[in-house]
Amino acid sequence: MTTWRVRDVMTTEVIAAPHDASVAEIVALLTERQITAVPVVDRFDVVLGVVSWTDLRWKIDVAAPDGESSVGWWRRRLPPLMEWPRGTAVEVMSGPALTIGADASLPAAARVMYRRGVGRLLVVDRDSRLRGIVTRSDLLKVHARLDAVLREEVMRQVVGRTPQVRPGTVQATVDDGVVTLTGRTAHKATAVAVARLTATVPGVTDVVDLLAFDVDDMVTDAHQAAERRPFRGLRTARRPARPVADGRQATTGYVAVADRGRPGPSRR
Repeated sequence: MTTWRVRDVMTTEVIAAPHDASVAEIVALLTERQITAVPVVDRFDVVLGVVSWTDLRWKIDVAAPDGESSVGWWRRRLPPLMEWPRGTAVEVMSGPALTIGADASLPAAARVMYRRGVGRLLVVDRDSRLRGIVTRSDLLKVHARLDAVLREEVMRQVVGRTPQVRPGTVQATVDDGVVTLTGRTAHKATAVAVARLTATVPGVTDVVDLLAFDVDDMVTDAHQAAERRPFRGLRTARRPARPVADGRQATTGYVAVADRGRPGPSRR
């Protein structure tokens, strides 16, 4: 089964700033590229942090009018580059940067964004080197897959790879991401497995299970197995004599035990 990963939807062309870039150079980069933040990397492309307009705002003192975004007002009142204070990207960046691995699943990336309240994550490899960026909109690319592509993957990856399904007995149709399964299987467990696997195909929004089956082989009540064992009533078991304090033997007795085909333990 194909599982989409961050590497399948991320943007690989990422604008980054070297760790020794000056504050003026970072301002020029943000202004020219019309972006709100830029990752800072060392000479090995290892991510060190991120510099945003908010980080730079603390480097100059520009008050915003009441009721207006401070960042928006501040960006319109940028001083000339030669008037920016001295400093490098490492000195003004915030860190550590929020990153995720390229092999992470899309739900994992979405969970990190939700918990940290961010709209993008830097994608790094095992050595923390920058490899791309993934945004919230990138996570939705999986739902842009055409219905014909989804149907082909369901038929090939699910139906075609389920050995219990005979060729031509199960069909799938897709409408706006909703998969409808029709046909017949020999056992109920096979039909349930096909429906559950179909729901895991990236881009499938829902599954309508119309599969029929010949035999219900799914036991839902554990007591059904016990009820099939024959009950043969009660039998008596001889209890062995026990010695008493004065050396005499106690009388033997009999106890009733349930007989289900094998001897049961006696009770004293």
